[in-house]
Amino acid sequence: MGIATDHLPGVVEQLPGGSVLVTSFDSVINWARANSLWPLAFGTSCCAIEMLMATGGPRHDLARFGAEVARPSPRQADLLILAGTIVKRMAPRLRLLYEQMAEPRYVIATGACTISGGPFIYNSYSTVRGADEVIPVDVYVPGCPPRPESFFHGLLTLQKLIKTESIRQPGVRHKPVLSELPDGIKVEDIQKEIVALLEGEATVDVNKAAQAKPWPKGT
Repeated sequence: MGIATDHLPGVVEQLPGGSVLVTSFDSVINWARANSLWPLAFGTSCCAIEMLMATGGPRHDLARFGAEVARPSPRQADLLILAGTIVKRMAPRLRLLYEQMAEPRYVIATGACTISGGPFIYNSYSTVRGADEVIPVDVYVPGCPPRPESFFHGLLTLQKLIKTESIRQPGVRHKPVLSELPDGIKVEDIQKEIVALLEGEATVDVNKAAQAKPWPKGT
């Protein structure tokens, strides 16, 4: 079976006796990397069971995105999928797995516990408050647990990220922090809402705060 040239990056030039694909090495290499990710599933808690197992099922089918070749060895993987709470005793092992992976390597953090520690950041001494404190993260997929569709959106976002890389600058990436925004919404609008929320929470009415306390008031 031949290569479907209409899906390859570049332009097909018709020549006498055949045709030739005109493109750059960056485009071809990044196209191949983006569509042949080999994940190392790193499941430490419930997100791995509820989200990652669903992505490999027949209803969602991870194979459509070229990332179904999951490997048990980090030396054969280039995508680390984090799913679940990361405790401080696990952090050195996570770092070791990341350093053993093949270059270029990518990381997707899924779930609230992996991204920020989730509900375990309160009154807990053992939980790492985000995987990015241990290793660099490329794409975040929020949720508790995320829907399989959310994970696929994160995977497509990672593929867009890979296609912007350059082999001349290995390891330098343009991260798609906001991969997709609804129509009519701009980054400036989100920033204004965040500023207004912070200013509102920073204003305190002392009298109202005192009256709202549940303890008995003095006579």
